[in-house]
Amino acid sequence: MTPGTVQTGRQAVEAAVSRFFHMLNTHCLANVSPLLTSDVELQADQAMKGLEAVNGYFKWLWDSYPSLAFRVESMIIDGTSVAAEVTYQDGPAKEGARCFVFQMRGELLRRIRCY
Repeated sequence: MTPGTVQTGRQAVEAAVSRFFHMLNTHCLANVSPLLTSDVELQADQAMKGLEAVNGYFKWLWDSYPSLAFRVESMIIDGTSVAAEVTYQDGPAKEGARCFVFQMRGELLRRIRCY
C-alpha cells in the first residue's frame, strides 16, 4: 500500500492475519500481544482463554521449537472470519501444514482455531 491509501475491511483483515504470522515468527510476545484482544481464545492442542494464557502457550511453543517459522499459503476471508492455510518448518513434525481459522474484532484477533 502507498502512504495515504485507506484499507478496505477485507484488506485490513488480510493485513492483520499476515502481520500475526510475521510477528509470530519473531518469537517475541511484545510483537504478538498487541495483535490480540484481551479476551482472545486459542484452540490448538488445548484450549486457552485470555491474553495471559495465550501468551503462555506461544512462549511454550517458541521454547519447545526455537526455529519454528510459519508461512501463509492462502487465505479465505468472509467478513470478520478468516481461514488461512499455513505451512511451517522446524515444528513438532519438523515441517507440515495447518489450517488456522480466525475471528476478528476490528483489526485484532479475537478467536484462533488451529487444525
